[in-house]
Amino acid sequence: MTDVPTGPVVPVEPDPGARTGRPVAHDGPRVDVLGVRHHGPGSARAVAAALDELRPTVVLLEGPADADPLSVYVPGLVPPVALLATVDDDPAQASFWPFASFSPEWQALAWAAAHDVPVRFIDLPSGTVAALTAARRAAEAALDVPADEDESAVPGGADSHASSVPDVEHDVPGDEAPDTPAPASVREDPLGALAAAAGHDDAERWWEDVVEQRSGSLETFAAVAEAMAALREHAEHDTRTPEGDEDEELREAHMRQQVRAALREGHARIAVVCGAWHAPALTTPLPPAAPDARLLRGLPRVRTTLTWVPWTTARLARGSGYGAGVSAPGWYSHLFSVHEDVVPRWFVGVGAALRGRDLQVSSAHVIEASRLAESLATVRGHRSVALDDVMDATRAALCDGDAGLTEWVTRELVVGTGLGSVPDGVPALPLDVDLRATARRLRLKLEDAPRNLDLDLRTDGGLARSHLFHRLTLLDVPWATPRTSTVRSSGTFRESWTLRWQPELSVALAEAALHGTTVVGAANAAVRAAARDADLPRLTVLVEQTLLADLPEVLDALLGRVDERAAHAGDVEQLLDAVTPIIRAHRYSDVRGTPVARLAHVARTMLVRASSGIVPAALGRDDDTAADLARRVAEADAAVALLDHDPTTDVWVRTLRTVAAHDHLPGHPVGRATRLLLDGARITPEDVAERLSRVLSVGTPVRTQAGWIEGFLAGGGLVVAHDATLLGVLDDWLATVPGDALTDVLPVLRRTFGAMPAAERRAIGDATARLAARRGRGGPAAPTGDDGGLAIDDPRIAGPLATALLLLGGGR
Repeated sequence: MTDVPTGPVVPVEPDPGARTGRPVAHDGPRVDVLGVRHHGPGSARAVAAALDELRPTVVLLEGPADADPLSVYVPGLVPPVALLATVDDDPAQASFWPFASFSPEWQALAWAAAHDVPVRFIDLPSGTVAALTAARRAAEAALDVPADEDESAVPGGADSHASSVPDVEHDVPGDEAPDTPAPASVREDPLGALAAAAGHDDAERWWEDVVEQRSGSLETFAAVAEAMAALREHAEHDTRTPEGDEDEELREAHMRQQVRAALREGHARIAVVCGAWHAPALTTPLPPAAPDARLLRGLPRVRTTLTWVPWTTARLARGSGYGAGVSAPGWYSHLFSVHEDVVPRWFVGVGAALRGRDLQVSSAHVIEASRLAESLATVRGHRSVALDDVMDATRAALCDGDAGLTEWVTRELVVGTGLGSVPDGVPALPLDVDLRATARRLRLKLEDAPRNLDLDLRTDGGLARSHLFHRLTLLDVPWATPRTSTVRSSGTFRESWTLRWQPELSVALAEAALHGTTVVGAANAAVRAAARDADLPRLTVLVEQTLLADLPEVLDALLGRVDERAAHAGDVEQLLDAVTPIIRAHRYSDVRGTPVARLAHVARTMLVRASSGIVPAALGRDDDTAADLARRVAEADAAVALLDHDPTTDVWVRTLRTVAAHDHLPGHPVGRATRLLLDGARITPEDVAERLSRVLSVGTPVRTQAGWIEGFLAGGGLVVAHDATLLGVLDDWLATVPGDALTDVLPVLRRTFGAMPAAERRAIGDATARLAARRGRGGPAAPTGDDGGLAIDDPRIAGPLATALLLLGGGR
């Protein structure tokens, strides 16, 4: 064991040596407060070393006090994991407390489990946190004050690692806010105050140098506690600091009470692991207990259920939405686990990962990257190589300046792809229990091997399975993913899925548990949450998904909101985007045996509103926005075809005819509307040829002509390959395009024909060759027979024909 300097002995009674941070002789119990940065590798190493040195008889951890019974499962957990607390009466109100291998709290849990030492969480119980959070939000809503976005870890919940008072936890460099805020108070940014006092303008860089990249010792904890005590004293006089923080006072009062309880039980050596900001408040001698007892008396509390759930390194990152994370968990894990040659070993791993992508990364590249990172740290005045030094060296020496490849390294290594696990004996989430029971009833297995499944929606079992899969899709738990069926069917009664239960889906299920305790209830709540701020297209997609998932409880409310939004929608693009899913939902409602009368009304009303807005919306558009409008019109037309003789389709057809005949609209929508009318047999090829001749006349701008052709051919090129008249009109036009206009026309034509499948381009080329031969143009012309088709050159095909006959068994 590495020798660690003896840490501060903090006696229960007043002791002259308690303030010095030096060991003093004392016969009574001792309380050592280890103030840490949550998810800090330096703090984690220091905690592990300190516990080995102190050998406490009980370990007290900042965390929900009602999670104590779950500590027995620690030996079977593989981090990253998280404590999850859900309110029994409102599962959407939940909290996560994530732990990684480099979290100081996790190291304390692991040490206590390995040494058979009792461990206790000492922060406010999760039920009290939930009740206080709900009360505060209700008060803010009554005052019309927006809630603090960083106040909770998840919607409706509070995270003990993201409390209203910073516990000296911030992201690593490189995750700065885009705008520089006004100077924060000491209470809001204790690291900034410490860094400024040390003459540094980068708080994160300072903390990295001083703590996180050092092994740490009990002396470090004494120094941090002393610094925080000074900051807390200064914060009392900071005019920018709000007068008191009730949550902080409650939390620290509860933690002090738990320390007193451990002392009353007769523990001789007590180790307290908490956020550094709280360390001075828990250092003995403690103040009288009576004020703390009065403060905690009568606190509200709701019933909650706690359990362990697996977590991922990506969700430990700040970008995942959980405020207690760090932006580089993969890098922090490396700092924690590697003690020598930290930077070279990191680059060895990066090089191996890049070689796994078949990139040429040699040992020379790795050596150069290591040297560059160290040089950058020196030039920048860093005491040690920081993450920004490492990433700059990675981009320059290993990725050849490729930003996309550097982002891949960040995602795969700096953030990481690690997944934690929990043993089978851990209490399961109610949602997990309900899902597994439903799967058993439907004869489905949650197994890792992929399995293809075709469902017949005309059977009860097939329909029930479909409902389950669509509900899980709404919950972002992709156990089943849609696939293209290999069974030919033109009906809508069949669905094809691929089932695979991967380990990371346990994390997704834990997040989905915030919505409810059953799959049906959680899906209903997820739809309500998604619909709150959804625009019209998103609402109609939700209607379709809700219908497929068979959630009638929320369907009526959704339809009402869709109708209301559609009535006030002034954006025709939104209306067109919304038409497709609402019409599909109307059609599939009958197929699934869930007819919804209001769907027909909403679909017809929305289609009429969209139809009336197309022509005004198209006027004055440029080429790009006109092409986008034409695409949306085509998508809506495909949906309208599903209505089957509905009177509303006549309105749509009249709109298409108006657009196709309009002389002042951009070319894209006019050409697309003409093609849609042709494909629907509403106009003849002769009509199209006449319109095309008129559009391609001299008086029409060349860009409008090119846009018309692009819009018309976007539906496929075979129409001109099989219609000599249309092809002739196009050929004549292209032959007469002025030279100075080719720069405008050729990019459009290249884009148009480049988007076609190779077989279509080949067919158009063959048709053009035949046309050229008939017109007697120069250049290579394909031979034609008497009927105008391609002539067969017998000598040229004799060899391939003989080979084909041999393969088919037809002789030599």
